[in-house]
Amino acid sequence: MPKKILVIRAGQLGDTVYASSIIEPLRHRFGSDCIIDWVGKTGIVRVYSEDSRINRIFEVKSRNTPLFFNPDKLRIIWHAFFQPYDYIVNLELGNIFNSLVRLCRSSHKIGMPYRYFEEPKTTHAVDNLKIIYRSFLDDDDMTLAYPAISGTHPDTVREKFKLAGDFYVLVPANSHMHKTGTINHRAWPLDHWCRLFKLLEKENLQAVIIGGEAEQNLFEQHCKLPPNIKDLTGQTSFTELVGLTKAARGVITTDTGPSHIASAVDTPVYALIGPTNYKRTGPYKTEHNVVHILTSNMHCSPCYHTERLLNCKNNECMQRIIPDEVLQKILQDRK
Repeated sequence: MPKKILVIRAGQLGDTVYASSIIEPLRHRFGSDCIIDWVGKTGIVRVYSEDSRINRIFEVKSRNTPLFFNPDKLRIIWHAFFQPYDYIVNLELGNIFNSLVRLCRSSHKIGMPYRYFEEPKTTHAVDNLKIIYRSFLDDDDMTLAYPAISGTHPDTVREKFKLAGDFYVLVPANSHMHKTGTINHRAWPLDHWCRLFKLLEKENLQAVIIGGEAEQNLFEQHCKLPPNIKDLTGQTSFTELVGLTKAARGVITTDTGPSHIASAVDTPVYALIGPTNYKRTGPYKTEHNVVHILTSNMHCSPCYHTERLLNCKNNECMQRIIPDEVLQKILQDRK
């Protein structure tokens, strides 16, 4: 009988993509016919909805709501009661799924609440996940432990959005774009994006802009999009975003979820990073992909989650990443 495995990782898009690094090691250890179910954050976990390696996704709307007031968690326990798992792998380091893990029927339970794995502060988040993997997988399994996802077929996406030839994906927005009363320190200035649009037009390079519905009018007050730039903000599902990224020549992005999708589908990524620690949370570099970190290397970076960030008023580390330099890196890769 195929092994049944439940993986729990209900974070943001980057966290969810990072955790895909466990899928192939599980299939190597337990066979390609093993049944992998996934517990994830509502909406975001749908990035796996067209991944043939994932059998079923359980969406959890509220991670922190206590178990007996949380119908999503109760639904998972009910499912496990009638169809027990062989393994539950809890990749959450906090206690928000402890009760669920305790009450779900499974022969083996990895991670919290039975064992806490301390997360080093200086290594990449994917490498920190590997500490959990190594507790029950062997060295051969671990050679496959890197993020990899699949979504809508690239040809299907090309046809739907009428995309011909090669193109780049541009990701101007990130999760802090619409927070009020605070500076979005991860953002690249909109004027810089407008400058890059013109540079891409001059080089006759095609590109598409992606983002959520809230970003549909992001450049309305800043610049008119040239004809070589197609605006697809608010038009792609998560699985279509995966296919679009796979089809692209490259992805130019700030430190946000699509940067991790790009590295996971082996599309070259040009990550514009200032205050965050790319060595810990940037796109994960493997022998299969190309990751360019474009940063101004200011002495005060990284400063995320520090007092320095709170006192930063002009976001200089992102302003100093010049559009002309970004284009130069893109053109170098095209040679």
